[in-house]
Amino acid sequence: MGNESEDDFNKLFEDIDLASTKLGRSPNARNTLIAKVLAHLDLIDFQLDQVDADVLGDAYEYLIAQFASGAGKKAGEFYTPQQVSKVLAKIVTLGKTKVKSAYDPACGSGSLLLRIAKEAEVGHFYGQELNRTTYNLARMNMILHDVHFSRFDIQQEDTLEEPQHIMERFEVVVANPPFSAKWKGSSNPLNETDDRFSQYGAIAPASKADFAFLQHMIAQMSDNGVAAAIMPHGMLFRGNAEYTIRKYFIDNQNYIDAVIGLPPNLFYGTDKEVCIIVLKKCREDNNNILFIDASEDFQQGAGKNILADEHVEKIVNTYRLREQKDRYSSLVGLDTIRKNNYFLNIARYVLKPQSNLPIDLTVTTGHLKDTINAQKDVDLALEEYCQILGISSPKGANLPLLLDYKKACVQYFISGKMSFGNQSKKNWKNIKLSNVLTEHKLKSTGTEEVFSVSVHKGLINQIEHLGRSYSAADTNHYNRVQPGDIVYTKSPTGEFPYGIIKQSHVSSDVIVSPLYGVFRPQTKALGYWINTYFEYVPNTNNHLRPIIQKGVKNTINITNETFLDSELRLPSESGELEKIARFLSLIETKINLLRHEPSVALRFKEFLDSYIMISE
Repeated sequence: MGNESEDDFNKLFEDIDLASTKLGRSPNARNTLIAKVLAHLDLIDFQLDQVDADVLGDAYEYLIAQFASGAGKKAGEFYTPQQVSKVLAKIVTLGKTKVKSAYDPACGSGSLLLRIAKEAEVGHFYGQELNRTTYNLARMNMILHDVHFSRFDIQQEDTLEEPQHIMERFEVVVANPPFSAKWKGSSNPLNETDDRFSQYGAIAPASKADFAFLQHMIAQMSDNGVAAAIMPHGMLFRGNAEYTIRKYFIDNQNYIDAVIGLPPNLFYGTDKEVCIIVLKKCREDNNNILFIDASEDFQQGAGKNILADEHVEKIVNTYRLREQKDRYSSLVGLDTIRKNNYFLNIARYVLKPQSNLPIDLTVTTGHLKDTINAQKDVDLALEEYCQILGISSPKGANLPLLLDYKKACVQYFISGKMSFGNQSKKNWKNIKLSNVLTEHKLKSTGTEEVFSVSVHKGLINQIEHLGRSYSAADTNHYNRVQPGDIVYTKSPTGEFPYGIIKQSHVSSDVIVSPLYGVFRPQTKALGYWINTYFEYVPNTNNHLRPIIQKGVKNTINITNETFLDSELRLPSESGELEKIARFLSLIETKINLLRHEPSVALRFKEFLDSYIMISE
């Protein structure tokens, strides 16, 4: 008492009950068992004379692992399997021999923090844990691993509601937070103004705190910080608030460095596949995200799958080199992710390897459940909008009909057959594009990539689109396009004989031919509406045909001035266009879910087919 270390040892053993009947039914039986334990401990050579030896700490880790193995579902609250911890530790310490500070906002027994010390010298450990007993386990773990009391600061409290290290910034942050935990979310008004959550445009849902933990980790990272967190796959594609937050991650922060899919059945408490999200504030490759699918690389253990050392090294080396490997890893540009509606599903970007292993029904149904839940989230949001509009919500999974539904909605809005407010056909007015678009006059700086316009893909890299590019010397007079700009190309293409009008979803400035017109929309909703409206052939052709001026040899000649002088029907009521854009983007989200998640359904069907064959 009265020493500097008092707080670190205070109530450390409060959970120990030497009178528990689990140790024996009588005092004599309990004393006999405790004496046997002490006698066996006396036989262990703790190798105290060897600096690198940590027999006591390793023994403690072994006991925690054995306890976790028998604790079932609750084990996930305090223990991360060592091989998984090794992956996180190796990734966050790449290129480092010393780490000033390491932090875990959901530290459990502290094993993940201590794993970092096996990869680099750690100056100070910080952690926070909600569960009192687990908090004591973490403190014991530090002490038994010979971490001096002055080098660790483990606190017990709810990290999201009562962060204990909020003024600190850490070089390395790791976490295995409880999957899709409940928290107060927007029901706590303080979260609306909390710097950790307030900037993202939405608060993580009260039923799923996954993004709230990631936001907290970002807030606690130093400017050169790196973080790695274990997360459920659902947060990669769920909609509503999580879509808004995910979009902010990509468009505004660009801290996501990698998404790594792990094998199923690695963790105590769940047999689902999970992923590792790697975050860096100073990214070397900030134009793409590395996706790794390591879900097929594991050994089958007793009741749990195991990552072997070669699997760990394969993941870490692929991340370190940012390698693209067939059916294993892929570097995906941010513009591609935008075109995929900010979905980060690994299967969307990395083709699944062919596998002869038996199909795991539990894992497959888990994927189906996640996809179905995402569709339910979208359907619920669509239901609310459709009730306001007085129309039927697009139920079911018929992709062609859903595409027609979206097209019909666009025409119904224009014709005044439906609206969100007091709109009617007469309240949609013909407005000159010059009133809502501003022509860009920006030219190439010599550093941007050359892009073209594709009918189906929008703005696309010149090499990818046409198989050729141009030297920087040839592009000084090219027009610069910024994210969100509207681009009009006069080149006739297939069904679009008068040109194509598209919005740029590319994450950075690019350049296009000087023959293209480039325009900045007044609002994001306006840009989305223009892009959506001109997706449809009749709308584009009917708009452009009347303003054509025949050029040399009957070429199409629509000047930028003529284009801006043309009129487009737009709602006059304030806020109407924003609601329309949100409604149509939800339909688009559902279309993307149906378009890009068939592999899960097919794998489930494959299982059923094989099951029927076996039973016959």
